[in-house]
Amino acid sequence: MKNICFLLFLFIPFLGTSQDKFDYTVSEPYRVIDGAAKYYFSITNHQKTLSVKQDGKDIYMQSFDAKSMKELKRNKFSDLPKGFVIEHMMWFNNKAYCFFSLWDKKNETEQLFYREIDFHGCSFKGKEKRVIAVKGKLTGAPVAVIGFWSVGTVDKFSFLLSHDHSKLLIQCRKKPAKRNDAISKDIIGMYVFDEDMSKIAGNQIEMPYTEQMMDNIDYHIDSEGNPYILAKVRADGSDKNEKGVGKKNKRANYHIELLKVDITNKKIKSSKIAIENYFIKEIWLYEGSEEHMICAGFYNKKTGSNWSNGEWIGNKKISEGNADGMFLFHVNKEGGIDKKNFYPIPLEIINQYQKLGTQKRNEKKDSKGKAELSYLELREVSVQDDGSIIILGEQFYRVYHQSRSGGYYTYHYEDILMTKIDKEGELVWMRKMPKKTSSRRYRGGLGFKHVELDGNHYLFYMDNVKNMELSLDKRPHMHIDGAGGFLTAYRVNDETGKVSKVSIFDTKKLDNGYSVKHFRTGKILQISESEFILEMYKGKKEDVMIKIKVK
Repeated sequence: MKNICFLLFLFIPFLGTSQDKFDYTVSEPYRVIDGAAKYYFSITNHQKTLSVKQDGKDIYMQSFDAKSMKELKRNKFSDLPKGFVIEHMMWFNNKAYCFFSLWDKKNETEQLFYREIDFHGCSFKGKEKRVIAVKGKLTGAPVAVIGFWSVGTVDKFSFLLSHDHSKLLIQCRKKPAKRNDAISKDIIGMYVFDEDMSKIAGNQIEMPYTEQMMDNIDYHIDSEGNPYILAKVRADGSDKNEKGVGKKNKRANYHIELLKVDITNKKIKSSKIAIENYFIKEIWLYEGSEEHMICAGFYNKKTGSNWSNGEWIGNKKISEGNADGMFLFHVNKEGGIDKKNFYPIPLEIINQYQKLGTQKRNEKKDSKGKAELSYLELREVSVQDDGSIIILGEQFYRVYHQSRSGGYYTYHYEDILMTKIDKEGELVWMRKMPKKTSSRRYRGGLGFKHVELDGNHYLFYMDNVKNMELSLDKRPHMHIDGAGGFLTAYRVNDETGKVSKVSIFDTKKLDNGYSVKHFRTGKILQISESEFILEMYKGKKEDVMIKIKVK
């Protein structure tokens, strides 16, 4: 890492606490809907939002006028088929859709339906339409189907849009009749739709390797409707990601392949992606802006696994996932690699906001080429209009706490690493922003929300009130999920990478005296070129809508 110190000006940001405060307005309280699942839609510059909330067998829709700060309509729908499971809500071709699955017990068939949502009418448009029917069970996650006293399966279908939003790929995985990873191969259902939800192609595709030999990492679709799969392949046929005896002799027991799928003819073209002397920690697949696919992620040098088995510290077990740097590959439409770029994370970035003892340990590791950024997880890869790439990572780990009465996990969401790479593959800037949050629930109200606005990137998150006036060269105090907090944003200039921190409001003391909770990053919606809206719970079975205006 020493060889990049002369580029230090690219990495070390000017950090300052902004004295500007966002303006915000709070609506009058309105009756809450206790939905198990909540989805939010908005159309920029329409100053209007629509929420869709599921409560058992009932679907509620609420429309809200952000200009008058009043609820406009509230409608209840109970006409979905018995046993339905919501799979996804999304915008596609300026239309809002509700996708749900339904098991046909008589014909042993899993079905996917959609209903179009009338955004302005706060209702469904017509009856459901079936788009996919698959014989047999699909894999997914078990969940109680509230209101039906039964267990259903969610996340059976995944939904991916091409970069230009002209094609939609819906996929699913068949549940094997007999579980034997050594001999069985995954069968992936792939179905491509155009902007009118007309099916272009659809088939069940058998993977080229056994389940034991391969792990499907990521999927994507290009603007021509061609699906791609990124897969980790272990050529020796085992399920081991590492080989070799002893820590010093460990090496990767896998390689990465990019699979281009011809759905109609049920054919797969495979290309091997090799990065010598590195282990891929995490990799995602995207379509770039110039008719090529992009592979981006984090790498490290000393382990072939995403996660180790963890390290015991006292009565705590810490999961690990460290990164030495990030990479960016350009993949042509034939599956070949056109460019390979690597961007080491410098020691100066790793040591930012760390205690002196930790910095000295990192310096010793760096002298041996072993300094890493701990627990780094890939959160977002964004292709901008000018072809540049934004890569966002977050330090995330979980700690297992042992006690006589049993154990429990705490989930920790900490510093953010943000990097901009131009369309030629040159590093523009790299920024690390301090954050320290924890929850007893996975995700909960933690993490962050990335929004691009007027030449700036805003990273919204909930912070400890004690950090409101804390300068950015100091390590922040811990924020505990559910214990109030200050809605905060990092503002990062897209051109220069200059970072400032903006405190927005204290959830325990809004200007009108309300105390609010149940913050979720997914509730933040952009409604204009300078405004956002956020629904939060006020208490006494009432919600409020909060409109935030960026200065």
